Amino acid sequence: MADAIAHRGPDGCAEFVSGNFGFSHSFLRIPSSVSVPQPLANEDGMVHIACDGRVYNYAALRRDLEGKGHRFTGPSDIEVLIHLYEEKGDHFLDGVNGMFALALWDGNKNRVLLARDRIGMKPLYYTETAGRLFFGSEIKAILADPTVKRNVNFRAMSDFFALSYIFDGETMFENILALPPGCIFVVDKAGSPGRLQRYWDMNFVPDHPWDERQLVEEGLSIFKEAVALEVADVKPLGIHLSGGIDSSFITSVAADIDRERLITFSAGFREKEYDERNYALMAAEKAGVVHKEIEVFPDPATFLDTMQKVIWHVDEPTVSPGIHSFYVLNEFTSRFVKVVLGGQGSNELLAGYNRYIVAQLADLFARALKRGRLAAAYAEMRTMKDTYGSRSLKRLFQEVGVSSGRRALRIASTFPPQEKENLFSRWLKDRLSGYTTEERYLNGFNSAPAATTIDRMMYLDMKNMMPNMLRILDRTCAAFGVEARTPFLDHHFVEFACSLADDAVLEGTESKYILKKMGEGILKHKTIYRDKSGFAAPVTPWLQGHLKREAGDILLSEQALSRGYFNRAALNSFIERHEKTGKGVWQVWMLLIFELWHRSFID
Repeated sequence: MADAIAHRGPDGCAEFVSGNFGFSHSFLRIPSSVSVPQPLANEDGMVHIACDGRVYNYAALRRDLEGKGHRFTGPSDIEVLIHLYEEKGDHFLDGVNGMFALALWDGNKNRVLLARDRIGMKPLYYTETAGRLFFGSEIKAILADPTVKRNVNFRAMSDFFALSYIFDGETMFENILALPPGCIFVVDKAGSPGRLQRYWDMNFVPDHPWDERQLVEEGLSIFKEAVALEVADVKPLGIHLSGGIDSSFITSVAADIDRERLITFSAGFREKEYDERNYALMAAEKAGVVHKEIEVFPDPATFLDTMQKVIWHVDEPTVSPGIHSFYVLNEFTSRFVKVVLGGQGSNELLAGYNRYIVAQLADLFARALKRGRLAAAYAEMRTMKDTYGSRSLKRLFQEVGVSSGRRALRIASTFPPQEKENLFSRWLKDRLSGYTTEERYLNGFNSAPAATTIDRMMYLDMKNMMPNMLRILDRTCAAFGVEARTPFLDHHFVEFACSLADDAVLEGTESKYILKKMGEGILKHKTIYRDKSGFAAPVTPWLQGHLKREAGDILLSEQALSRGYFNRAALNSFIERHEKTGKGVWQVWMLLIFELWHRSFID
């Protein structure tokens, strides 16, 4: 199991075994940081821990624990977790600020406890089978035991094709689970089933009055503290810099702390409409930091081999268009640094995606029409048409009587229900036994601790899509012995963002409004107020151009078709539509990624 994920900690491995329990820890040494090999133990050797991650506020926690008589054996930040457990039991993570996935063995009580940080920045998986518990930072560690079966989770397959992600806690492998963020899993004695308990969750009900100046100051203060904590122990330090507001903002804040330690990295493309290296260079020059870039253009002769490596590292299929480019970028990054900062989280916390704007406009239109406010309804119509075109305007009228949850579901869908129904074979639909992703999404939407449509959407995205995005970041970095950190996902900033009213994050059609105001005076205007594609690889020109034959050959191969998952006529129609018109690129990409995953892990 340790060998399967040795890439996560290439600088050594140690293990602890006691009776019917054992675990190992692969060690990643970070320059200038206090990196101590694990597992670690308490004073009497009865409590042991293995933890992947960092405790950012460990110094304050340690001082408090030492004041209560706890004795530390070394400088590790992780050691505070053992003493917090001794002090507080299962509530030991309540005051911890960090990113972590851990396993703790309590020899006095013969119990094991697994835990994950609030947002899920570090991964942790487990399965219970025949009275045994297996767990690991990556699924491939669990699969190293030959008694663990490799079967497709058909419910997760439905979720993936419907929404492009898998719901929180599940994986594409049947009976292998992801420990949800903000949760602990306790097995009180050998052979007994574990129990899952949550110690933290988001609440998107606003409690801040809209005072722009006050909120900008508060947000800046919280974010600067988050960056300061995450860069404190690292030199040199990398930053993924795309040139958009998120990564440029992180770069500028980090540069104010210590620009000499920073190296920024960006990936670009030959396809000019996707290439944003000039914006990244501009942001790096303004911050006064060293900048490095790489061009990504997959070679048809090696693309399939590279994607197989990527998917092996990621463990599960993912629709992210940048997954190949991210892998290439992080291989490049690993030549220079061991830690890199990323901008993940800003879009999901501060309404950064177009779908939030569309949902907001649709809600306002439906509400105005229902109340007879025709002038207001007409204004929303004009905004929708001017921003998203006549097709969106037609959809606005078609859905005027639909619930906000169903509109959100339609906006979030990659394969709409009818298209997914046509794609899936009768055999596969029988295996789903009546389960529908759509019903599960609507139940989550309606029960979300949120006050408005976009808050409900952001809550669901943070719970379900964000773990998938962090999995990509973590794995493509860990593949090369690099640790990723994400300042926007510091739980104090998350709690601040959750407390904001809609007007603070979405001003008309201006997304991430509060962040843009925070950036004024720090960043150039064109960096803040411009259309941004995100880290989007040019999948459409690739799949319609030099990779077209490879994609078609894989999806229509006998190996793929023989499984019986998909209706062959529908599969052909999706591929032909994309080849002729370029439409449905994400659908073809999803089918391709799923097939490559199946070949790597199931076949």
